Amino acid sequence: MKNIIKQQQFYSILIILFPFFLGACNKYLDVQSNKNQVVPKDLIDLQQILDGAQNINLNFCSIGEVSADDYFLKQRVFDGLSEEGRKFYTWENPVYNFNNDWAKAYIPVYSCNLVLDKLKEIEMTALNMDEWNNVKGSALFYRASQYLSLIWTYGKAFNEKTSSADLGIVLRESSDFNVKSERSTVSKSYRIILNDLLEASKLLPEQAIHSMRPSKIAAYGTLARTYLSMAKYDSAYYYADKALAVKHELVDFNDAKLIDTKSSYPLTRFNKETMAYFELVTINAQIGVNYANIDTNLYQSYDANDLRKQTFFKMSTDGYVSFKGSYSGSANLFGGPAVDEMLLIRAECSARKGMIRDGLDDMDYLLLHRYRTGTYLPSNFESKDSALDFVLAERRKELLFRGLRWSDVKRLNQEGRQIHIKRMVNGKEYILRSGDNRYALPLPDDVIKTTGIPQNPY
Repeated sequence: MKNIIKQQQFYSILIILFPFFLGACNKYLDVQSNKNQVVPKDLIDLQQILDGAQNINLNFCSIGEVSADDYFLKQRVFDGLSEEGRKFYTWENPVYNFNNDWAKAYIPVYSCNLVLDKLKEIEMTALNMDEWNNVKGSALFYRASQYLSLIWTYGKAFNEKTSSADLGIVLRESSDFNVKSERSTVSKSYRIILNDLLEASKLLPEQAIHSMRPSKIAAYGTLARTYLSMAKYDSAYYYADKALAVKHELVDFNDAKLIDTKSSYPLTRFNKETMAYFELVTINAQIGVNYANIDTNLYQSYDANDLRKQTFFKMSTDGYVSFKGSYSGSANLFGGPAVDEMLLIRAECSARKGMIRDGLDDMDYLLLHRYRTGTYLPSNFESKDSALDFVLAERRKELLFRGLRWSDVKRLNQEGRQIHIKRMVNGKEYILRSGDNRYALPLPDDVIKTTGIPQNPY
């Protein structure tokens, strides 16, 4: 167990010593690592930590997608998984240890806390004010984003009546390893996330020099995500609208210069819809392109003229399809806020507020960029419920494998939609029913034993 803790601390130390970038970002962010640097001492050093993309931007939880309902595994693929992987797929609450989503997520949390701690030692002046604010805003944004990914994965859905007692996540607000880890509530977890994002939105520039760095738009988009997952639809609408007021361009799936549907990965990384670039962690093989097959009913729900059918999916010789539509432009799964998601949030909230035409206008704008030119017929629903059902169906079809579906299922089940997830394995049916405690996934066993924090009930 001591070796596990030392290994986790080692990864955190690496963040200080070697701030890395994705190769594609080097031409945008000219940052050099300094191998002689042990302790960050100025704003440049702190920015280098936050620019360490491998540790900061690529650690969103993906185990929720493993547990969700957009895919299935063939029997031979299931049989080839580890015992842990098989149990996550069938919601049997495995006992598991480092390395995992929880550990990956707390690496950037530690980094952000280190930056915030060191920033207190650097005076803000008239000359460094913009840089100082950007460093603080970025650290708050990244920490809140990871906390949001964690609470979606390991906490129950937000409920006004129970969230002050429901188990949340560990809220680390210091880089001091000696501070005891304690498990917060769902209510407090969301409160801290919102506080961090609101403060970040005041400190960050309106637009960043690159989507690997955060901005006001990114903060607004993440606030919209947060409020939506809490079913606070007025606030979700407000922040989605603020984000879209600045950034609203969509990729036109008809544009052959932008998209080659025959390509292995038709969508490009850092495309114009991206508000902030994140990826889901890649350690969960179940949802890899060579393993996961798209739910058949979901695939068949796409219209023949819907270009997402060709852009998002690859047909195998056995007649099943796999996903290739990530905004990462690769097999890795994009998890950041984007223009299409903000349109869907605003449309959903409009429908819920009875602003049916406003919501449908957003949907028409989105789908005109997704359907073959001249084939999309503008949406027309008279009732609020019909319009909402339409938006929610399109939300699922547009936002596959972005780390959102697990939270969506929990949120929608709170309002009585009765989404029951089913798996068929070795002739046995497994069902995860609405309201089941297992929608809050189990924490790693080594974390429970080391810290003494309570495990999720099941």
